[in-house]
Amino acid sequence: MLGKLVKYDLKYGYKIILIVHAILLFACILGRFILNGVDFNAPAEALGASLAIFITFFTLLLVGASFATCAVITVRFYKNLFTDEGYLTWTLPATPLVQLWSKIISGTIWCIADILLCFLGLIILVTGNNVTSLYVQIAPEITEALGMPLSSFALYLCLFTLFSTVASVIMIYVSIAIGQLFPGHRILCSIIVYFVLTFVIQMFSFIFMILFGLFPNANNVLIGDTAAHYLFSSIGLGVFLVTITAIPEYIATYYIMKKKINLI
Repeated sequence: MLGKLVKYDLKYGYKIILIVHAILLFACILGRFILNGVDFNAPAEALGASLAIFITFFTLLLVGASFATCAVITVRFYKNLFTDEGYLTWTLPATPLVQLWSKIISGTIWCIADILLCFLGLIILVTGNNVTSLYVQIAPEITEALGMPLSSFALYLCLFTLFSTVASVIMIYVSIAIGQLFPGHRILCSIIVYFVLTFVIQMFSFIFMILFGLFPNANNVLIGDTAAHYLFSSIGLGVFLVTITAIPEYIATYYIMKKKINLI
């Protein structure tokens, strides 16, 4: 039954996700051709403004693709379990545990696909001849600043992001599960719960960074290995806290799905 539920969950909204990421990849291909035509020796004033607009556009595009993926996952979980559609869902021969894991698996698959496609788009965008020629000139400075080659930095960042995917999906689900307990404005309540959880995790990250001396100070300039250590320690701590908090979030979601369903 789990496999069938995952299959149906993946079918929901797949067209939206595929279309959004197809647009993203197409835009990255066009962006690659645009960057190949850029004169990086042009005056800094004109070049800076153009690149700022270019970077802003693609940043919004990447964020939009990820947001669309999260929106599909969120809507599927909410509508399938906590609205009138839930009357049919909960008659299926599947326990709340199976229902929950089907959503976790399908949501994680979509999130991983989103992350990989976004990184693929970035690779397509910045690996044109013009950009790579420019990078060769500034590679030593970037390597010194990061403490490692940019390619290694991007790979580690991708792995960190993938590792925290399951926990991120569970945090979305627990926010919805708690939000549906309220008699009104359930979606708004779910959003508030999500931001509260995010804030709490950020506060714990801040506290742990202070306790373990991960914050830079006047005697600890962010250069080379120090920058890499600070950056990855911060990211690693964030991933660790998200993963740890996913355990009580998972338990809370399961308990609510088993005992506190409030269908509308």
